[in-house]
Amino acid sequence: MDEFIRLLAAGLQKGNVLLVIIVLVVLFVLNAHKLYPLFVERKKSRLKSLEAALQSEWVKGAERECLKKQAETEHFHAATGIMLEKAPREALLRIYERSGGRLSFVHFKRALPFVHYQKGEFEIRLGWFDRWMMRAGIGTGLVFVPLSMAVLVWALYAWLAPDSAPFGSWKVWVFLNLGGWASVLSSRSAYSANRVRREIQRQASETNIPDDATNPPANP
Repeated sequence: MDEFIRLLAAGLQKGNVLLVIIVLVVLFVLNAHKLYPLFVERKKSRLKSLEAALQSEWVKGAERECLKKQAETEHFHAATGIMLEKAPREALLRIYERSGGRLSFVHFKRALPFVHYQKGEFEIRLGWFDRWMMRAGIGTGLVFVPLSMAVLVWALYAWLAPDSAPFGSWKVWVFLNLGGWASVLSSRSAYSANRVRREIQRQASETNIPDDATNPPANP
């Protein structure tokens, strides 16, 4: 760790942006695994507190029912990463079960900013502007990321060539790479919401198909 800090300080002093970015990325990758157990332990402690409260003889009546519902919500959140109350959670599970494996819980989790539950209806409100931004973000990412790889190859070639100054190419690569991935990641929520919306529409259309349309009469 001390060596990484020394490299980071040296990069900041010399204005070496590339070195600073590389050190920060390496530090994040090396320490990312330490963050996940903290989130898991936090969820476990919350569930243990709820379960301990439910086992207490002093918790009765409406308080016990409230804690029971909260425990069910926390268990579902721990299993899927989705925090929803009982009614919208059951509506989500019905859509998931009828999807036949076409949708995973990941898509429902990402689509939460666009989820609305009202009068027993699980609805995805995704406007035309959201869909336009989704397509623009995915399109920008599909252009920027491959282009950044080409710039990276050129920058490495210029760096290995004698009497060259490739730092300008590195700046372009960093801009294209970060911009491309940022565009793709920012579009994930709307993309998943659009998939859930289309699946809801598909299930609704299947439900509205009349019985005589599914069983046409035989030809005489």
